[in-house]
Amino acid sequence: MKSLLSMQVGVLTVVAANLALVAGFWWTSRGKGVARGLRRAAAFLLALIGVAGGAVTYRAEHRRQEAAEHKAADLMKDSAGLKAELTNALAVSRVQQAKLATLERTATEQRQIDAERAAALEADLKKAMEDIGAMFTERNGVIELVLKDAVVHFDTDRSTLQCDSKERLSRVVGAISRVLDAVDSITIVGHTDLRGTADHNKTLSKQRADAVLQYLADSGIPRKMMSGVGRSYLQPFGYGTEQSMPVIRKANDGDKSMAENRRVQLLIRRKGTTA
Repeated sequence: MKSLLSMQVGVLTVVAANLALVAGFWWTSRGKGVARGLRRAAAFLLALIGVAGGAVTYRAEHRRQEAAEHKAADLMKDSAGLKAELTNALAVSRVQQAKLATLERTATEQRQIDAERAAALEADLKKAMEDIGAMFTERNGVIELVLKDAVVHFDTDRSTLQCDSKERLSRVVGAISRVLDAVDSITIVGHTDLRGTADHNKTLSKQRADAVLQYLADSGIPRKMMSGVGRSYLQPFGYGTEQSMPVIRKANDGDKSMAENRRVQLLIRRKGTTA
């Protein structure tokens, strides 16, 4: 507004000066007749041109000023919009940071709970294995229970669990059940000695694994977290993978060695453990 007022004063000043100049020229004109009339006509024409020029200049400046004001208003509007967006973004960021902090605290607390449950599971299973005379090992979050023939007993060439075997397995079930929410999965692996054909022992070892799985399921361990595998005689006791026939024959040399190979493994994977 102040700029527009200054512009108006300036234009009016120019017009007034122009008119004063023309008026002076008019009144100081000398002579008579046509010459005097021509001079006065010229003065009048100059006055008109001066007024018209002032009006054009004023209109042009007025439009320029309006355009500048509109542009300034648009910039202020855009600035206000950006400020509002920034304010909203900062608010969202603070909310996200608060949620992240909550999640981190929750994750830390959950890790602590998982660690306590894992320790409880390991301690219970270790005690249960000591009580029934079974082997217990733990590696990389996987607990391995080795139930030898003397612990989980099957009749020769059969897959039916004996009563004393069920009683021993109940100790295992009790230990797992107390901290079941710390268990991710249980793989039950059946093994045989070298007697019989490979196909027959494959079937028999799977049936024995399934018999143990069925007992655990009947005792309350969710079936969906368990799977049964039959390894035949291909992985003798003391070996982590399947072996060649010379090694297998050597590992089945004698009744004692064959008795060790007749076993069931329980591989209990804790939650939070990578494969």
